[in-house]
Amino acid sequence: MGKIIEFGTPKHSLENAHLREDAFTEEVVHSVVLSEIDFELPDKIWHEIDEGFGHFWNEEVGFGNDFYFDEACQSIYNHLKSVNMLYSYEKLEIIMDIFFNFIEKIPGVFLDDNAKVIPRKRQGKNDEQ
Repeated sequence: MGKIIEFGTPKHSLENAHLREDAFTEEVVHSVVLSEIDFELPDKIWHEIDEGFGHFWNEEVGFGNDFYFDEACQSIYNHLKSVNMLYSYEKLEIIMDIFFNFIEKIPGVFLDDNAKVIPRKRQGKNDEQ
């Protein structure tokens, strides 16, 4: 089974003073990813990875819910396919590993393990809206 990722609301402390709370932007994460990979990542592909991640983060998982790394990668990969972009799943996993390792260090992106939340129920494709 894959690694569970937990995330939630911003907290207004700077436990990682070297990172600003507003570091979770496409431009910042993109530059971090580019600095750590040794393969090509075209801007169009990056943009769609970011779009797919945004959908996964905001719509599929929602506030306070946990998710698996593989679940995130598969969702983003499916987004790439839906916009007719082919990209290596293995490279996507490397990119997303860098992505999550970076954003985990940004204050407020992930909840502390002891934080209490009431997660929103995930809506499946067959659930009524």
